[in-house]
Amino acid sequence: MEGHITDSRKKILLGYFDANLEKLFDKRVSERVRALTFNIQAFTTNQQHPKFMEDNLITLLDRCLISVTKGSGDEISLAANTIGLMAVTAADRAHELYVESLPVLFKVLNHGSSCSKIIECTTLLAFFGAKNCEEIENSMQQIWEFIHKISVSNGNENKHSLSILPAAISAWTFLLASMVGRRLSYKYWRGVISYFFGILEEMDEEALGLAICEALTLILETDSLEKFSDRCSNINKDEIIEKLKNFILKFREQDHDQNQDYNEELDFIYDVINLFEDDDCPQASINIRGHLLTLSTYSQIIQFNYLKRFLGSGFEVHMMGNKLLQNVFDFTPKIHVHHEKLWEEPTVTYFVPEARTKKTRQRLFMSPNSAYNKARTQLLNKNRDLTKRGSISE
Repeated sequence: MEGHITDSRKKILLGYFDANLEKLFDKRVSERVRALTFNIQAFTTNQQHPKFMEDNLITLLDRCLISVTKGSGDEISLAANTIGLMAVTAADRAHELYVESLPVLFKVLNHGSSCSKIIECTTLLAFFGAKNCEEIENSMQQIWEFIHKISVSNGNENKHSLSILPAAISAWTFLLASMVGRRLSYKYWRGVISYFFGILEEMDEEALGLAICEALTLILETDSLEKFSDRCSNINKDEIIEKLKNFILKFREQDHDQNQDYNEELDFIYDVINLFEDDDCPQASINIRGHLLTLSTYSQIIQFNYLKRFLGSGFEVHMMGNKLLQNVFDFTPKIHVHHEKLWEEPTVTYFVPEARTKKTRQRLFMSPNSAYNKARTQLLNKNRDLTKRGSISE
């Protein structure tokens, strides 16, 4: 499936979307799961149908929210994923999705197996649908409350909570990245830095350590440490850098060699911290189907990685055709215009046996009555007519 589709293909897709919308009303879980899977594949490859989205956006959203609140297992995850993709593709109606969905989704946010997908969904709704900083910070607050809740959970829930915690912290960090350079509240984020360092000292878990290091490194880039410090604390940039470096070095010395990707990401964060220490910024250049995307801040790198993980194989398709995503990174791929060829050259293809003598070549190409020369004469006449038409139109 590709991002660009013909009119006939659009009609076929509209039929599929209508049929799958009906399946979401089916009492059978298997049918609803099948319909949600189709929607995810279509939205991921940026093939949502404009007319369907215009006429049925709220109906589709309502059915997905019902699946999230009353379904179980895979159905919840697929429905949450669908809503997240709708936020990425709904453009001017993203705020409508944000208003209708968030209250419902935050109510069902718990320790369940689908929790990570619901967090991801709420994050994308806030990122693409929020109209102002206050709405983004409101979503960050609710995610932060959830982080507090699961980080202090005990008993049987503790192990599962630890697996959810990295996703929640990454979601909060992703939204914080959209606030860099904008006005952050003084009253919401007091104590965040000490809270994160406290978790690092208590828990030795790879994904969690990486998520916290990303968050703390991004806080350094905000240049607003006083908003994330304790009221009585005077922690400064150098102290945070030293603590982060010590943690990364300590963690790299431990037996974590089996996860090469994790080690590389920690090494990258270490390099970013060194740049901040020198009052410099990280930069990255990514080739997207022959077009260069330049990321010049750590916040942009955070956003790029998060959206790329979410869209997976569909990321490049969206970057090439989704204006909403292009605006996030100020990315404008150049459109290559293919001009129709005005002049033609005669070509004749022959099947010739192995023996190609001089006489054979003369008969095929040099004789006045050869097929080659006849084709050449016809094209010369055609090109002469085109030239006459051009001079008349001028």
